[in-house]
Amino acid sequence: MSRLSIEVTPEQHQLLKAMAALQGKSIKDFILDKVLPQQAEEQPQNYSVKQLETLLQKRLTSAHNGNFSEQSVTDIFEQAIAEHDKR
Repeated sequence: MSRLSIEVTPEQHQLLKAMAALQGKSIKDFILDKVLPQQAEEQPQNYSVKQLETLLQKRLTSAHNGNFSEQSVTDIFEQAIAEHDKR
């Protein structure tokens, strides 16, 4: 297997990380899906999408019950990414 490295600014890295997390993907999978979309269609749905759906469902249920978070969207993304990285 080959390795590809690119340089991005810290801001670009955070943006890529957040965009990938929103789709329940790693940065690698997110970028490959954008660059090689025909191959992404052949792959089964990523397990982390299920994890993201579970996280969002918990948050929606909490909000419907009147329990609102005081966190910013960025903080929520960073928390979700940190939790995912621990696994």
